[in-house]
Amino acid sequence: MSSSYIPLYRKYRPQKFKDIVGQESIVNTLSNAIELNKVAHAYLLTGPRGTGKTSTARIFAKSLNCQKGPTLEPCGECPSCLDIVGSNAIDVIEIDAASNRKVEDARNLLEKVQFVPVAGKYKIYIIDEVHMLTTEAFNTLLKTLEEPPPNLVFILATTEAHKVLNTIISRCQRFDFRRIKQDLIVNKLKDIIELEKLNINDKALSLIARRSAGGLRDAISLLDQVSILASVQKEVTEKDILTLLGCLQEDTLFGLADAIADRNTNKLIEILDDIIQLGSEPVQVIRELMNYFRNLLLVKTTNKLDEIASLIDVSEQFYSEIKKQSEKFEVIEITQIIEKFSNYEKTLRVTSQQHLWLEVALISIANRQDIQVIKDMEARIIRLEEAIAGGNFVEAKSVKTESAFENLRKPEPIIQSKPVTVETVVTIPLRETPQKQELPVENKQEEIIQVDSIKAEEQSLSPIANAIKVDNNDEKDTIKAAADSVSNITSQAGNLVQDWKALLDNIESIPSRMFFTNLAKPVEINSDKIVLTFTNETFAKQSQDKTKQPPLEKAAQKLFGTIPKIISRTVLPGDEKIIASAEKKTELDEKSLQDKAVKRENFEQITQEFEEIPKTKTSKIILSEGPMEPIDEELAEQINKIEEVAPINLSDQAKMVLDLFQGKIIE
Repeated sequence: MSSSYIPLYRKYRPQKFKDIVGQESIVNTLSNAIELNKVAHAYLLTGPRGTGKTSTARIFAKSLNCQKGPTLEPCGECPSCLDIVGSNAIDVIEIDAASNRKVEDARNLLEKVQFVPVAGKYKIYIIDEVHMLTTEAFNTLLKTLEEPPPNLVFILATTEAHKVLNTIISRCQRFDFRRIKQDLIVNKLKDIIELEKLNINDKALSLIARRSAGGLRDAISLLDQVSILASVQKEVTEKDILTLLGCLQEDTLFGLADAIADRNTNKLIEILDDIIQLGSEPVQVIRELMNYFRNLLLVKTTNKLDEIASLIDVSEQFYSEIKKQSEKFEVIEITQIIEKFSNYEKTLRVTSQQHLWLEVALISIANRQDIQVIKDMEARIIRLEEAIAGGNFVEAKSVKTESAFENLRKPEPIIQSKPVTVETVVTIPLRETPQKQELPVENKQEEIIQVDSIKAEEQSLSPIANAIKVDNNDEKDTIKAAADSVSNITSQAGNLVQDWKALLDNIESIPSRMFFTNLAKPVEINSDKIVLTFTNETFAKQSQDKTKQPPLEKAAQKLFGTIPKIISRTVLPGDEKIIASAEKKTELDEKSLQDKAVKRENFEQITQEFEEIPKTKTSKIILSEGPMEPIDEELAEQINKIEEVAPINLSDQAKMVLDLFQGKIIE
């Protein structure tokens, strides 16, 4: 048995530009640069692992330093090409930035770049994982990258371009490598198994391509691992690969999802016990379930397999079964289940009792109490909104209740009596202290102001009490309950806004107050519990630290007399309507304050105009039939001012307010 076994990913590494898979645009650009002799001094190759960054860098170096080059087709036989393939070239230096990341390493590199190439036309430095360099090392390279020596080329490769300084990126030509499509990976794997004479069916190759996540190197490495089975068995199947990788079978995943859909914890525990007996790692089980429910989500939201064939990780035969199973879930359920699996995966990574937490995770998700509560709350909110919009605040229980609400919609007509002029006429002098005097009734320039004879107690009644006239005590109780229900619904947002404002005013720490004012949205405030929502988990965690939560607890104690439980979390689907209602209430309150300020300003302006008007005559008030009541002095003075408006040239704004004021008095 030979001891110099070469792994397949090294044996079938691309040696020419045409061998690179799935990166045609990058290959064309670099090829044109060589043909047109427009080779830049620095290149930045970025993208996911296994997509061809280092291979492209080596091919580019061979094309530049080949004895027949620069050429698009390096010979692969000259000493320069052979040295590059064996990583022994003098003029092509590969550096691992993860182990040479200090500023001293960068300085040593700068000392070496001053030397001219020895054997080739260019001196090329390939720096892999360049994002691992320190900021000081990057800054040391800046000047050289901007003004390099002649015939020097830097090729920087990284999987995390966002960690590279912008000053470095701006001095390089950047090429972004994309994940390789699944069908291209399968075609490449077929070429390899033909050359290696391996017996692996197409379904197994498709599974390998899906598991590689767009990385050709990972796919070839997995094929290398599977090739050991192919030399022993007749044919390698999809099931063999799943067993080799420690992945769950499709029927096992289907059974777990079915138990979660039916909330069947007994079946769930049985399947989970079988999985544990097989030795599957809990973290791997969680990841497999996350991927399975992701497939469920795609299948549920898409009608055709062709549209998502390259996205889902299920076989074509299994698609119909998973499509039928997806009908058992709502979209919101699937998304929240995936979110819960993600949270439990983080817990499993740090806990020492992984099997226990795996059981807790699956049983908790199978129950899905909070998801059901949210669905019930959404349904109740929708019903309430429809009731408020339609005016049907209380569901009809009997004929009597219906008649009561008919009376509410059709108030009794008010019979207006004709104004009766009485002999006693009250007039008020304009320039003197208002006093009641009796004068003869005059017909000229006399304005009659009708005063309704409705008592003040009746005017103070609510619209519901005024509009509904019932004699039966049961109907009165029903309508009173309806009015109380409507009052509670409409005042909920207002109480939340008022309590939140009072709570913020009581926070003594200014940074804490600004934090909660700008980032927190309340959904529940009372003496027992305060629930605050944030846009992301980071803000929610920050609200619970020692500098934020104690000032809020102290403010709550001032407001309620006790310290309620404070819950900080992200926004749930049911919270959005509560937050929107509170924000709408805040906007209306602010608009109301602005309107009051404008009205006050207008009134002051009109008052100033009235004071400039000379008053020369008196006005008379003729009361309607009914008990006489004393005339308020301030009201009388305003009435006398109104009578003199007609002949005076006032501003349009003053006339408009005056017309409104007169209209209210006449009514």
